[in-house]
This record gives sequence, C-alpha cells and structure tokens, in this order.
Amino acid sequence: MAVNFGKVLLYTRDEPVCNFCIAAKNTLDYYGVEYDNKVIGKDISRVKFMEDFPNIKTVPAVFFGEEYVGGYHELETRIWELPVGNPATHG
Repeated sequence: MAVNFGKVLLYTRDEPVCNFCIAAKNTLDYYGVEYDNKVIGKDISRVKFMEDFPNIKTVPAVFFGEEYVGGYHELETRIWELPVGNPATHG
C-alpha cells in the first residue's frame, strides 16, 4: 500500500557530474514517478540550499513531500512506497 508521499522533489547538481543524481532521476523516470528537480547552482544557490538544509551534506537530496528521504540508496529502498508499477510484482 502506497503512503501519502506528496510531491517528490530532488535537489541535484550538474557540476561536477553527479552519477547518483543521474541514477535517482533515471529510477524515477523508469517507474513513471513525477518529480520536480531543483539543480543547485541554477534553480537554487548553493548558499541558499545550505541555509535551508544545513544537515544535508550530499546530493541527490530526495524528498517525499516534506519528508527528507535521503540520497539515491534511500530512494532505491523506499521507491515501493510510491505508487509505481504493479503492486503484485513488488518485492
């Protein structure tokens, strides 16, 4: 059963290349999950990101609604909480 996850939001970076950011976006795309991607340095300044989220030290930063999930590995673990694919095939 899917939880009420709200909107999925990613904070990522383009420079230097972030392979885990790419993997997170690819995972969400693969499962057809709609998300917003905020690129640090383009959509939000690095300083503003650090002020808003002083305890987040790595990217991607994945949010389900207001809840900070973690990075790519946490997304991989918790993807099944989102309404994706056929629940009969989960797990």
